[in-house]
Order: sequence, then C-alpha cells, then structure tokens
Amino acid sequence: MAVEVGVRELRENLAEWLDRAEAGEDIVVTERGKPKVRLARAESLLERLVREGRATPPSEPRGALPPPVRLTAGVSLSDLIIEERRKSRY
Repeated sequence: MAVEVGVRELRENLAEWLDRAEAGEDIVVTERGKPKVRLARAESLLERLVREGRATPPSEPRGALPPPVRLTAGVSLSDLIIEERRKSRY
C-alpha cells in the first residue's frame, strides 16, 4: 500500500521521504488531495526485468578471471591460444 504525502510536506522533509522511498516504501505525492507523482526506489535494468518476469536472476555469481598468461621467448601467442583451447575441450 502506498503512503500519500502532500507537496508541502514533501518539500519540508524531502530527505526523510527520499530515504523512505529508497528503503522500498511506495510514496504517492499529492497536490490539493489529488495524486500527482509516485516515488519509488530506483532499480537496475536486471531488477526490473526480473520483477516483470521477463528474466531470471543468475544462479551463481560470476567467477574470477583466470590469471594472465606470460609469454616466453620462442612461444607465439597463437601457439598458447591453440594449447588453451585444446585443454578446455577435453
């Protein structure tokens, strides 16, 4: 359920109302008793798509990147890439 707040009250205690909206409370700003605008916590694109049922959140966090490969004299980058691909297939 949304909480209603008048424009004057919102202006006088803006920080408090913004904190409440950020905490997840749905706030409807009214002017002369009529709804004008709704304040809600900002959400990322992924959060919005999950809420709408158009996406599912990741089941696991992304893993760390492997350590960088150091080139040694006499070994080409192409040879290293081919070897890494060969290892990952089997």
